[in-house]
Amino acid sequence: MKEELQDTNSTIYFEDEEGTRIPFEVIAQTTSEGREFLLVQDPEEGLAYIMEACASVDDTVTYRVVEDDDEIRELGELFAEILEDVDFEYES
Repeated sequence: MKEELQDTNSTIYFEDEEGTRIPFEVIAQTTSEGREFLLVQDPEEGLAYIMEACASVDDTVTYRVVEDDDEIRELGELFAEILEDVDFEYES
């Protein structure tokens, strides 16, 4: 299932409904079945999210939070395999 991994320590910003920019630390990036995913962490809350790239215009990539429980578990296992020293706990 894993096609590629890029380990990265960068910060990306997402805008909420009010236009506030929220920083997320990029933990890892991988491509699976031709789709790009990021594992990001909110440094203030300590929660991690899996994001999927869903559109790219010019140099701007749009991501969506993966919300399907089965897909989260599957991708969580993939990231856990890649990042051997990381354990995942799931919230729904």
